[in-house]
Amino acid sequence: MVRITGFKFVVAATLALSLSTLSVFPGASAADDSRSQTAPAEQQIQQHCQSQISQPVAFFASSYIYNGAVLWQPPVDIECRDLFYGVGGREGAPDPSAPFTYVRRQKTGTQKKIVVRDVHDQEWTVKFGPEARPETAATRIVWAVGYHVDKDYFVPRAHIVGEQRIDARDVRFERRHDGYKEVGNWSWDDNPFLGTRELEGLRVLMALLKNWDLTEKNNDVVTLKKSPGPRIYYVADLGASLGRTGTFLNNMFGNAPGTVSFAPGKSKGDPGAFANERFIKEVRGGKVYFDIRRSHSRDRVNGVSVECARWMGALLGRLSDKQLWDAFCASGYDPAETALYVSVLRSRIIELQQL
Repeated sequence: MVRITGFKFVVAATLALSLSTLSVFPGASAADDSRSQTAPAEQQIQQHCQSQISQPVAFFASSYIYNGAVLWQPPVDIECRDLFYGVGGREGAPDPSAPFTYVRRQKTGTQKKIVVRDVHDQEWTVKFGPEARPETAATRIVWAVGYHVDKDYFVPRAHIVGEQRIDARDVRFERRHDGYKEVGNWSWDDNPFLGTRELEGLRVLMALLKNWDLTEKNNDVVTLKKSPGPRIYYVADLGASLGRTGTFLNNMFGNAPGTVSFAPGKSKGDPGAFANERFIKEVRGGKVYFDIRRSHSRDRVNGVSVECARWMGALLGRLSDKQLWDAFCASGYDPAETALYVSVLRSRIIELQQL
């Protein structure tokens, strides 16, 4: 277990107290707090958000399409985005008060996954294990700054019936058949976006989240089912995030699979470990190099231009602490863990802005 000591503990405790009025109960966002607790500046943001007209789901600005493919769209409403419910919104969330019916086992990936169906005939992929919390939180942050993500929700408890009866605890529900069709995978080293600010920004984002499993099988390409449009490229599996990327052994054997003997050096969804690993290692020759211990992932994020890193820092800087708090609160983290994540992320966003 990594100890949270010294300055980081003080920052986390202070932030926990300062955001105590934002505590939420299951099924409610911190954005639902009464107006009497909202600062004047936040009231102005709320008024601005209420005046915004959302873009249609199938809207793509042509200036961000490369060879029939899109990676990023401008998050013009970033200050208004609900990071508690994420891209699926409150209306798209599963209802754990009703039972789910077991459909089948899904045999992809390293974590146990099953497919279930709810009382409205909507299918969900349920992921068990240590990736449930960090993946839910990571999808909200990645979506907030303009990248496509799956509609993920953290569910503390779900009752599954049918062929198998399961009392599922602390799981991630991913909405299936949500209007997209998967058509393949994509590589960090060979894709339509090489050299673009959008891809460089995504690399910064993966370094910020400490995602140490940047492999092709975790990157999906999808298209809209019912209307023509560009191919959408995105990181579909963000489960290996928000923890430690490894130890010195990973620097020596960084491409080995996570099941080998020294794998305990890596972690997922561990706020203490996340806080105690550096973010930016150095800036050299106008390029930014990050502290990622697993070499194959380090190679995919290192060498981003200072200009692109600042650009991503500016986008992330538009997110409020309240929005970040919502992302982690909705993902099953307790107030102390949430406060630590928010304080560390804020300090690292500032690092990007000050490059």
